[in-house]
Amino acid sequence: MHQNPCIFLILFLVFASCASSPKAASPNEDGSPGFGLLPLGARVYLWADVKEGRPLLDALSFQGLDGKDARDVLDRTGTAAAAFYPEQAAQRFFLAGWGSYPSTRAGISMAFSRDWKHAKSETGKKFWFSKGWGLGVAMGSKLALATDKDPFAPGGAASPEGFEEFRRACVFAGWMPEPGEALNRFLQAMEIPIKIPAEEFFFGAARAGGTVSGAPPGGDEKWELAARIRTPSPSQAKALVTLFAMARMFIGNASGSEASGGVLPLLFANIPVQDGADLSLRSGVLDTKEIALLFNSFSVYSSK
Repeated sequence: MHQNPCIFLILFLVFASCASSPKAASPNEDGSPGFGLLPLGARVYLWADVKEGRPLLDALSFQGLDGKDARDVLDRTGTAAAAFYPEQAAQRFFLAGWGSYPSTRAGISMAFSRDWKHAKSETGKKFWFSKGWGLGVAMGSKLALATDKDPFAPGGAASPEGFEEFRRACVFAGWMPEPGEALNRFLQAMEIPIKIPAEEFFFGAARAGGTVSGAPPGGDEKWELAARIRTPSPSQAKALVTLFAMARMFIGNASGSEASGGVLPLLFANIPVQDGADLSLRSGVLDTKEIALLFNSFSVYSSK
């Protein structure tokens, strides 16, 4: 029987072009991702409900990564996690997404592209790497991994106590394991005369009023920022409440700074709530542009 050689060519390309498919735990039952995929040692860890937080994610950038540049991937992603590492670390970032991905089609596309080459992980698994983009990718039908190094590098990160509870009201949240220097550098750039002895820092964005199902029409999304700061002791937390109250009195002098964009009064709209050594803060209502400006400013100043 006559065989069409094109069939064999297509089958060969499908099998030859596909790198090893990443397999890992699905998002947890409560909807949060498995942070264990992310390698240890990051400066900041992030989580996002991509569907609910999409307008905000499109406006954000972090260490040169822009949400608008990843539209095709975000369209197919339900939940995402990310880690960003210090300048002296071996890698800059690690991204993980859970969704529905065209892994076979993507593999064939990369096989025909001169920009992508097969690389081999230390684990023995194959992945795609682009030297020009500085990007390593491993994609399965439900899980996609991307990093500037090895996407199959050992994970091991775990969210700290209290983070899962904190981020449940948010569409986007993160934590910094050692936030002191970065947080105070940001406050200084924003002309806020406060130094915070922070041992741990959670931050997140929620839809104003607690709405978590769909965006309002017209692109007029409204958000609230939330943060939780862990200090060395209850007495230091109490002292910071007083400092925040004083800062609110003088916030007018800083609200016109270039970094703040005039939104500092909203950022300091509420007095922090103390719970032992922890401080919980909540902003006033901000639009997408305002909250993206604050976050992007934090990204710039905290990474210096």
